[in-house]
Amino acid sequence: MIDFDPQQFENELETLKPAKPSQQSLQRIRAELTYTSKFAVPSGLPATTAINWNSIFRWFAPVTAAAAIAVLLLLHFHRTEIKTPPKSRPVASSSTMPVLRADKVEIDRQFVADFDAVTELPNGQPLRFRCEQWLDKVRLRDSAAGLMIERTTPRVEIVPVRFDTY
Repeated sequence: MIDFDPQQFENELETLKPAKPSQQSLQRIRAELTYTSKFAVPSGLPATTAINWNSIFRWFAPVTAAAAIAVLLLLHFHRTEIKTPPKSRPVASSSTMPVLRADKVEIDRQFVADFDAVTELPNGQPLRFRCEQWLDKVRLRDSAAGLMIERTTPRVEIVPVRFDTY
């Protein structure tokens, strides 16, 4: 078994003198240096004018995500504004109530969220579901009577999905 002492080995390395490089090695290094200096940033321009595309693309994804979230929030708040009818009229009795003539009808479906769920059947076999939450909205407007009826209904769609085996 060889006894190795790292401190002794380090002391021996410190006493050694490096050899001078050969003329061939020096010529090759000088040739490499002159070749790479042709492609360096010109000395008349400061080094900071070179564009670092990696840092630009590194910031591009988070900035894009933040802008998309801001746009989605603006659209969400714009849609959920409470709108009042132009004028209110007293409600008449059922015998004198005029027929509603809707001159503007809006039907809107808004996607709220989606997620996957997994459960087990009584026989122990796993079952996967794809769940989607929707918000259905219907607006009827009778401009002549100054009446607007709005109904909003949440809806959940559940679709069984089979597990794929690869």
